[in-house]
Order: sequence, then C-alpha cells, then structure tokens
Amino acid sequence: MSKIELCLRFQLLRDSLSSLLKSAGFAVPDEPDQHDDRTVVLIGLEAWEDPERVQAYQRDGVGIVLFAPSADELEISRDELASLSGVLTLELSAEQFVQSLSLICSGERVFPSHLVVRRKTPVDTEPPSGYRRLTTREREVLALVVEGRPNKVIARELGMAEATVKVHLKSLMRKLNVANRTQAAVWGLGNRS
Repeated sequence: MSKIELCLRFQLLRDSLSSLLKSAGFAVPDEPDQHDDRTVVLIGLEAWEDPERVQAYQRDGVGIVLFAPSADELEISRDELASLSGVLTLELSAEQFVQSLSLICSGERVFPSHLVVRRKTPVDTEPPSGYRRLTTREREVLALVVEGRPNKVIARELGMAEATVKVHLKSLMRKLNVANRTQAAVWGLGNRS
C-alpha cells in the first residue's frame, strides 16, 4: 500500500484530501512518521518555498508532489521540476487527482503538459482537439491506458501485437499534444466523451 504524507497548510484541505485518499486505498498518516521507499509527500507551495524542508524530504528519498492552486500561475524552473515526482492542482477532479497519485506511486511522473512540453512549431500550439481526432482503435487504446493497463495487456485485450499498441499510442500522444503515456492517461481522464 502506498503512503501519502500531506504537508499542506490548511487543516480543511488536509482533512478532505486525507478522507479522499484513504477511501481510494492509500495509507495517510495523521502525523509525519518514518519515510520509506513507498512514501510520497504532497507538499503545498508554502512548504515548497522552505528549502530545508524540501532537502530533508529529498535526503529521505521521498517522492515529492507539488500541490498548487493552478498550473497556469505556477512559476517553476526546469531544475525544480526535475526534482519532483509530479505537480497536481486544485483544477483536477477527485478522480483525476487519485489516478495521478496512483501513477506517481507506481513510478510514473505527472505534470501539467504546459510545464514540460516544448513546442516546436506554431502548429503545435493548438489545443488538443479531443477524441474526434482519434481513430476508434486509438480511443480503445487510450481507454485502457487510462485504466493503467500495460502495453502487453492492451495488446491481448484488443487482439493485436504489442508493437501495434505502441504505434497507436505514439499516434494518439501526437494528436493530443502530450509528451508521454502518463500525460495521455491524465488527459483521457479529464476529457472522456
């Protein structure tokens, strides 16, 4: 079971997230305790701005997830991003939030795409146009990616070669303008038709 430590300023927010996460199967200690390799700390902006606290978490080998009100207002350097396991915001639904933390606990990194995707041409700056650009097969692959299924399982369930799954996944990531499978899963959660 993954352990999520909440390092957030407001008690109401801590209580609400603790309840949500416990109901989703995470262990959420009431007080900070011993960290292990399955610990992820959800850290608010005020704690993030305390370098000693952040360095202590890093020394303990804890996965650090920055929790911010909005991704649009977040100013963070590439070096700071590199030290994080993810960035989650109040803009996410409860389902997206839990799914994102599940992905982070399984070793993935989750970030809002505009923080990590570098645009190459003006065409790339168009927002994702949604499912209507995806083929039926790409939609099926995306639905299984959202469920957290690996390529091998997706291939078996859809009756295709694993290499074909990779082709569909690469194509749908390009169409959705996301950088990796994790971002595709988060996009899929937020944009279900």
